[in-house]
Amino acid sequence: MSKIVVVADFFVNHVLGGGELNNEELISMLKKEYEVEKIQSHMITDKFLDVNTDSFFIISNFINLSFETRERISNLKYIIYEHDHKYLKSRNPATYKNFKAPLSELVNYRFYRNAKAILCQSAFHQQIMKSNLEFDNIINLGGNLWSLESLELIRKLNKEKKEDAFSILNSRIEHKNTNETVKYCILKNLKYKLISSGDYLTFLKNLGSNEKFIFLPKTPETLSRVVVEARMLGCSVTTNKMVGATSEPWFKLKGDELIDRMIEKRSEIYSIIKDLIKTKEEKAKDPLISIITTFHDGKDFLEDYMSNITQQTIFDKCELVIVDAASTGNEKAIIEKYCEKFNNINYIRIEDKLPPSPCLNMAFQNSKGQFLTYAFIDDYKKDNCIEVLYNHICNKQVDLVYGDVVEIKDKNQISEKDTGVTLFEHSRFPFSKENMVKCLPGPMPLWKFKIHERCGFLDDAKCDYADDWEMWLRSVDNGFRFSKIDQVVGYYLCGGRSQQNNIEQRQEEAEIFFKYSHLFGTNFEKYKNYFSQYLRR
Repeated sequence: MSKIVVVADFFVNHVLGGGELNNEELISMLKKEYEVEKIQSHMITDKFLDVNTDSFFIISNFINLSFETRERISNLKYIIYEHDHKYLKSRNPATYKNFKAPLSELVNYRFYRNAKAILCQSAFHQQIMKSNLEFDNIINLGGNLWSLESLELIRKLNKEKKEDAFSILNSRIEHKNTNETVKYCILKNLKYKLISSGDYLTFLKNLGSNEKFIFLPKTPETLSRVVVEARMLGCSVTTNKMVGATSEPWFKLKGDELIDRMIEKRSEIYSIIKDLIKTKEEKAKDPLISIITTFHDGKDFLEDYMSNITQQTIFDKCELVIVDAASTGNEKAIIEKYCEKFNNINYIRIEDKLPPSPCLNMAFQNSKGQFLTYAFIDDYKKDNCIEVLYNHICNKQVDLVYGDVVEIKDKNQISEKDTGVTLFEHSRFPFSKENMVKCLPGPMPLWKFKIHERCGFLDDAKCDYADDWEMWLRSVDNGFRFSKIDQVVGYYLCGGRSQQNNIEQRQEEAEIFFKYSHLFGTNFEKYKNYFSQYLRR
């Protein structure tokens, strides 16, 4: 018998919400066939995970799950039973046009990607998730779980006499939109009654005591359990496009017909979950470090670059993720030659000449390493560059490290003698928030992927030039720690493909500077006039 661990922030003994009621019924069903342990997310320790490495995890709400714990669970067998939108910073897809968020707003990305399945509750819910995550593991269950006792109670209450009035959910949760719904009813001169959630039986009685139910949420509801309950109670429902249940074919039903359909859904949903538990799948071991490379038409640099990267001292512990944005030369042939020698190269060729930011985001999204590092094809890393950076980030227990980078005008200036050289301006300063105005950490940092799990990816919707600077400032603003190594780790080709210099770039940098002005301390006043001249009027 497999052991099932159900993880949630709260259960019904803590909060009587729709997600909690659904989870409780699932646990009840699972207990008939499996050993089941339920645990609040904040109570999961390393010791608990050590004991349960062979268990199957069902992750419900997980906001109180630490990033380190999520990282460990990512290597275990688990599914995510989604009740809202925790892959977004705002947790509200309505914040974004067509519910599609920019990549800088995506969080917990790998935690969702590495799950065996992400379980949605409606076609609407699935559609929103797929538009943002684009994963193949997103499954629509098409409903929620009620106990047979609850469904029979609803069937009984459905027969009782109802008043000609609208029920309104009396909720203090802002996105449930109670106040605006009341105003709507007053404006339309509609008779209404506020109903509160207390114990579940009383709530159902109050909900079913009126012929109609009105619910106008501000944010997308994954299903909206209360709307389905109102329909099962025989009520007519007035709602908006934010309610997931309206996207399901069974929503046209009500009363006993809908109750019977929800009884069928119980078996269907449970069968899907049980099949996922039974399916055995061995997870391949992920690389330690992902080396990220993007380019367009890089044949003049590519051979030297591939040789340099594959000679890194810990390349066997890395993966090389290359995004080739529609190069027109023999780049593909060069890379495929190296792919034959090394099995840790992920070559992604796209047929559109995209700007660097979306290409980098594509590389980030396809990476698997616990750590990330840039590798631009016109620069040169010392053979031990990645190893040095990795050892430092582990020993110092920080989130990002960088070292000195030497400026060169051509590759003939590469030398093992690092004395008397000119250091690249954006890498030579020791870390401080004030120094972040100088565009730290330069072109060769190494950082933990968990930065993206909390902060998102590059803001390719707003940044075309200073995307990395904005991301580092965003990371520091979220409490991540940076550290500098006083050691040369590589060479930066001045005037190469990495260098940009135009008025649009200055304007973009000015906007970023003022957005993060609170980080720069005394350097804000020092550089304020410089950036002010570039602000878009």
